[in-house]
Amino acid sequence: MGAIDLSNAKERRTLREWLMENARENPVHYREIAVALDRDPASVSASLSIEKAQAQETGRPAYFQRVAPGLYRFNDLCEGAITEQQIDEDLREKARASKLATRAEMNQAIADLDLNGFRELAEIILINIRVNRDDLRERERYNNTIVFTGSWLDDGGRAPVVFYAKKCNLDEPIGKETILEIRGAFPVYGANQGVLVSNGICSSEATREAVQPNLVVPPVHIMDKEIIMNVLFESRTGVKSSKVEIFLLDTNFFKALMPE
Repeated sequence: MGAIDLSNAKERRTLREWLMENARENPVHYREIAVALDRDPASVSASLSIEKAQAQETGRPAYFQRVAPGLYRFNDLCEGAITEQQIDEDLREKARASKLATRAEMNQAIADLDLNGFRELAEIILINIRVNRDDLRERERYNNTIVFTGSWLDDGGRAPVVFYAKKCNLDEPIGKETILEIRGAFPVYGANQGVLVSNGICSSEATREAVQPNLVVPPVHIMDKEIIMNVLFESRTGVKSSKVEIFLLDTNFFKALMPE
């Protein structure tokens, strides 16, 4: 019988469980393990070697300890590592689900703002993306849109920018006409680029119009729903975070206190 591939979960559990049940205190020779599992000794030896290599590769404890040539016992550290790994995975999954739920709530909260509230939010977002606060000026309002002019903090005002803060209903689509509208404002305000800040969702046509890779036209940078929520989350604006401590027993600590 050839070596057993430890990617087979059923076979891996059989050997691991046998060691866990029968070789916690006293080590057992791999030939005895083979007899107990009705397996070829060579396959048991190969399985243990593969497990050791996989454990080293992934940085986890192997499920056995080799105490002498041919003698193996169950590694109690393996249980702790599996428990910690499972807790980490569970917490990460819960954190992902919680973040998605919070994003949905934030999306609705932004949609519920009036135009004045959205103006304040847009200013916060712009400041977070390195817009010069002192240069930011409101120029006009129309159709749930506020037009600002300003500059990037990093270039000292050398590149005038038009900022369009467009307040949308929940998940409202934004077409390419908005991008054309922004470009049309460039000569009015002496700008050479524009930024759309909106809680709407830009259509593929709007995105293509903004990029225009084959034409020499001033750029329009898109910051629609997902992007502005990313900015708010990353800057911890409009969200609260909490840290949860998980305590696990340090078995090594208590083992060290026990008599030999």
